[in-house]
Amino acid sequence: MRSMLVSEAVSEEAAIGFPPEVSEFRRLDWPVISGNDETVGQASAEIDPMEMVSLASEFLQGLGIAVIAVLLCERAARLTMTSLQRNLLVSVMFSVGTIGPALLAAPSSSGFSFDIGNVFVVLAMTYGGWITLTVTTAVAVLGRLWLGGAAVASSVLAVLICSGIGLAFAQMVKGRRVSIPALAGVGLLASVSLISVFLLPREIAMETLGEVASIAIVANVVAAVVIGRILELQRSHFGTPRLKEAPLGTTDTATGLLNRRVFDKLGPELAAAMNWAGQPYSMALIDIDEFDQVVEAHGHAAGEQTLRHVASVVQSAVRQTDMVASFGGQAIALVLPAYDAERAFGLAERIQSAVADTPFHLDGIEIPLTVSVGLHTPLPRKESFWIALGQADTALNRAKSTGGNRLEVAV
Repeated sequence: MRSMLVSEAVSEEAAIGFPPEVSEFRRLDWPVISGNDETVGQASAEIDPMEMVSLASEFLQGLGIAVIAVLLCERAARLTMTSLQRNLLVSVMFSVGTIGPALLAAPSSSGFSFDIGNVFVVLAMTYGGWITLTVTTAVAVLGRLWLGGAAVASSVLAVLICSGIGLAFAQMVKGRRVSIPALAGVGLLASVSLISVFLLPREIAMETLGEVASIAIVANVVAAVVIGRILELQRSHFGTPRLKEAPLGTTDTATGLLNRRVFDKLGPELAAAMNWAGQPYSMALIDIDEFDQVVEAHGHAAGEQTLRHVASVVQSAVRQTDMVASFGGQAIALVLPAYDAERAFGLAERIQSAVADTPFHLDGIEIPLTVSVGLHTPLPRKESFWIALGQADTALNRAKSTGGNRLEVAV
């Protein structure tokens, strides 16, 4: 019966005079659908169990390729390399992750190919920045064009939809740790790209959704959580200096903070790690107001007590992953990973309030203390650590010159 219908359709096309390319598209092995809408819906709802098993198998193979790509990237990232080299490495890894599963995926009866490669497109901006997003999207689009097929336009549109979703997601989680629920949510959002099948004829689109929608949604969520979690652990590892492993002799005796030598070594490493992860970071320099007057009135020992008190207040206000170091004299330097300008400004205000509100006594007398802060959030990948530090220092000098107890942001 099917062959008779196809034969009649071909004869009808020849009689009408369709162009060859249109006839070829119409003669693809589309499922034969007839009857009213209710019959069509019933046909679409009947999913071949063997096809479901095949899709599940392809998903597991694709997930395996994706995880291997991420783990190889982690191995390579342990090597000493520049920020640009790390960015290129991440771009290559994401490109392999997005095209590898596509090579394994068998198209559905409509020619539409589903795979988890688009999860890498969704996560590219969050974990690699603009370079990785651009490269991954381009590779995914070119890969779909190279693979071809009747539904190539739908596949390309799905990639572009995922790229847009990934861009929006990166803005939502900017400067924050990405939780498992957030990863599951973006995996679910990635399934919105399935609407691209409606570039196909309506009946074919409905048939395709019936074949792949359920497993596609589950696969996107699982893949986003697994891949995103591995990437998040990587970012946490490479984005945090190993301060707890610092040997004896790396702390400043007056404040108990990291000394300037450790700051000069680990500070640039932390900045490079943030650039590699596509995350912002901020720098702050804190100076105790009227510190010389305290020393003159109460002696050098009182000055050291003042330094230790302020250092303790500052340390209690920041996270364990933030770098707090003595910067010489009465200055304290902060490097704040994954802090954008707004979050860093809020932290600096809290530190100023904490210093002013925490009682400090010398010889039974309460000494009022305030601090001035110079703050700078470097442009991603456009300012070196030392230029950024100079900007924060300039902002601090401006705060001190205007009377102290001020917070100035570098411009």
